[in-house]
Amino acid sequence: MNTIKYVVLLVILFTWPAHGQLLTAATGLEKIRTNMDIAIKNKDSFDQSMLLINNNITEIKKAKDSTSDQKKLIYEEIVKNSNALKKVLKQERAITDLISKENDNLIVEAKQIEQLQSLINQIKANQELRTQIIADYQNQLTTYEAHKKSWKEREEKLRQQETTSIQSLRGIASDEETWINKKKNYKNELDRWTAEASKQQKIHNTFKGLSEGR
Repeated sequence: MNTIKYVVLLVILFTWPAHGQLLTAATGLEKIRTNMDIAIKNKDSFDQSMLLINNNITEIKKAKDSTSDQKKLIYEEIVKNSNALKKVLKQERAITDLISKENDNLIVEAKQIEQLQSLINQIKANQELRTQIIADYQNQLTTYEAHKKSWKEREEKLRQQETTSIQSLRGIASDEETWINKKKNYKNELDRWTAEASKQQKIHNTFKGLSEGR
């Protein structure tokens, strides 16, 4: 805003002769001329003052218009700021709601963690028990390994005995076959000689009867 110039009025009063002073023609003309000069100076002074006043009014109008425009801009900015503030408040409420939801989720997840921790503890206890069971099974395996070795050794001995038995059976079978063959041969001979003895007995009996006169 431009600086308003203040008007300084310079009023020069007319100088009149003192009461009762007599005026001569020359003196009167001089006074008139003086008053005229004063009047012109006063007019010029008021002209300058009027110019300043008009300039001030113009500057004031400009300042008023500028201030009005500025006020309008400020109002627009206030509206924008209000809208922005409403938007921020809305976002703030949304974020507050999100924070509330996240806090609720934290509570739920804390309970889940507690449940999971309990489950983990139970699983760890189960693992410790299983470790003990596995150790017991390992001990049993060690015992069974000794039993297995003993049974394998016994099986090996039995296999050897079986082999010996098989070989013995083969030998016995061979001897049996030999004696069976011998039996067959002897039976054939026995049958043959039995028949021959019976034949000779009959011949003997026949001739004996003839000799005795039967």
